[in-house]
Amino acid sequence: FTMLTHGGSIVLQHHFEPGEALRLIETERCTVFYGTPAFSRPMWEHPERQKRDLSSLRTGATIGTPDQVQTAVDLGVREICNVYGLTEAYGNSCVIDCREPLERRLVSSGPPLHGVEVRIVDPESEQVMPAGEMGEVRVRGHLMKGYLKDPKRTAEAFDGDGYLRTGDLGVVDEEGFLIYRGRFKEMVKTGGINVAPAEIEAVYASHPEIDQVYITGIPDDRLDETLAAVVVAKEDVPTSEALIAFGREALAGYKVPRRYRFIASDDLPLTTTGKLQRNRLADFFT
Repeated sequence: FTMLTHGGSIVLQHHFEPGEALRLIETERCTVFYGTPAFSRPMWEHPERQKRDLSSLRTGATIGTPDQVQTAVDLGVREICNVYGLTEAYGNSCVIDCREPLERRLVSSGPPLHGVEVRIVDPESEQVMPAGEMGEVRVRGHLMKGYLKDPKRTAEAFDGDGYLRTGDLGVVDEEGFLIYRGRFKEMVKTGGINVAPAEIEAVYASHPEIDQVYITGIPDDRLDETLAAVVVAKEDVPTSEALIAFGREALAGYKVPRRYRFIASDDLPLTTTGKLQRNRLADFFT
């Protein structure tokens, strides 16, 4: 609807192909990019990128880790907006202003949109968490009425105050800006402590020799689960010992992965739409 209200045009592909997408951006002089890292990264890595004029790109919206958002900026979408949302909540619930400093846009999805309320709740105690504390993201405002012909699932989706249980992990800072931390089902419980993979991935993504990194949990007799990292290196492959030392500089000891597997990007388990299949990451360690 945005293109209708602003008199714009939408440039589409029947099936995403990064080389063709780059060509379309150049020939159609596209100004807005709206897509996930599953689109921006393949375009950034495509050999056609350096041959194409992408200078028309200006703004847009994306999701992901700071490293993934930075990829969209590197493509030329300098005024990128980091967003948070889900289908059940009318698409986007939080959007950060493109005029905010890039350092903030890389990590935060911004404040709730008009008419939307967001709060962080401990899903076990149902206690509302204070600013800076992690818990489940709950959303109220522009929401679905329910799941079609599924009253049981609909009832489970909402809490007693009418907030949608998103199943997402997040933090709301002192200014009311949401910081997404991943999915609850992706949490790794090590030594009795719940750890969010997204937090660790954001730290390791800043390592100069790492291109992509994904954290998973693998069974451990003593700790229940132990943290492990699947790493796609850039050129020089770092040692596991070096990565452990790197992690200890920025993370609590229990959040530092103990095992590492280095693979090629083509070996990542992806869906047909380019989405990572996290439930298959542990297979690299069996």
